[in-house]
Amino acid sequence: MKINKVQFSLGSKIKDLKFHINRGRGHLLRYGWNRFKWHYYPRLGIVSRFPEHVDIELSSACDMKCPMCYTTTPEFKKMVPKKLLDFELFKKIVDECAERGTYSIRLSLRGEPFLNREIVEMARYAKQKGIREVATLTNGLKLTPEIFEEMLDAGLDWMTISFDGVGETYERIRKPAKFDVAVDKIRQYHEIKKRRGSEKPVVKIQSVWPAIADDPQAFYDLFEPIADQVFSNPLVDYLNNDAEIVYEEDFTCPVLWQRLVIGSDGGVFLCINDEYGKHIIGNVREQSLYELWHGPHMQAARRIHRNKQGVEQIELCKECHLPRKTEASTTQVEGRDIAVDNYVNREQEVGR
Repeated sequence: MKINKVQFSLGSKIKDLKFHINRGRGHLLRYGWNRFKWHYYPRLGIVSRFPEHVDIELSSACDMKCPMCYTTTPEFKKMVPKKLLDFELFKKIVDECAERGTYSIRLSLRGEPFLNREIVEMARYAKQKGIREVATLTNGLKLTPEIFEEMLDAGLDWMTISFDGVGETYERIRKPAKFDVAVDKIRQYHEIKKRRGSEKPVVKIQSVWPAIADDPQAFYDLFEPIADQVFSNPLVDYLNNDAEIVYEEDFTCPVLWQRLVIGSDGGVFLCINDEYGKHIIGNVREQSLYELWHGPHMQAARRIHRNKQGVEQIELCKECHLPRKTEASTTQVEGRDIAVDNYVNREQEVGR
């Protein structure tokens, strides 16, 4: 099973290689070791001494109302309070990550991280503490060229911008953003990097597949000159509409060996795909990350998955997209065949 089964690149192998070289610039050997551990430790069942990667939620709130997103559901609004991560707790998390050798952190999870006005200083603090890769994922609405340049100065390594579709399709999905304004800002980010002579932060653009399926070439042509990587992924059942779910045989989840996930209230999730926070294994205000990473909840979940019984025994896994069986199709971009996997019995229509 592919470790990162839900995403596929629209770019050439050369463009993707350049993305990885620039992403790891300054510590390429350590980056290569990180990538090895990311892909092979889950396969080998090796638990690292400390998580190589930690996701830190800066905001559980979002400023968009995308029709395919779980943050728009009544269940999410009822179960997940709107909260911003405070700087002191952030420093506690990063201090332990830096002390124990975490390779990367991502400043985002469920909400929009740029709603947290301390994001620039948080990125700066993490880099000053020695975290090799600091990344974030954003819808881009609050991000401006001025803030982008501040993030560059802070040392941000990688930024993913969710950008679904072209023209009216984008504006229908990504309300209240405006297409021309959003594209122009990304073009300005590219110009800032050129002017500053900086390859970082590398910028990845990603879209849900149904938003670009009619003309993936147009989407790629739009962003290929101004972004480091252009990706897409099939539409996940975040709205929990699917009934006839088909699972992979002998599924073992890689996430339990790859990362630790922290919400804006300090709660630690069993898995990054627990969007509603139903399986909280502890809180970083009271426990160390080391204790949580090697604690009974993570150990039990890993043991269940090593026995290939996760979907049967862990309720969260039944709702997750990773165990779902996929079926392959292809599209073409620049004359290249692009493999497009979709989940079996998963309708690819935004909002369903």
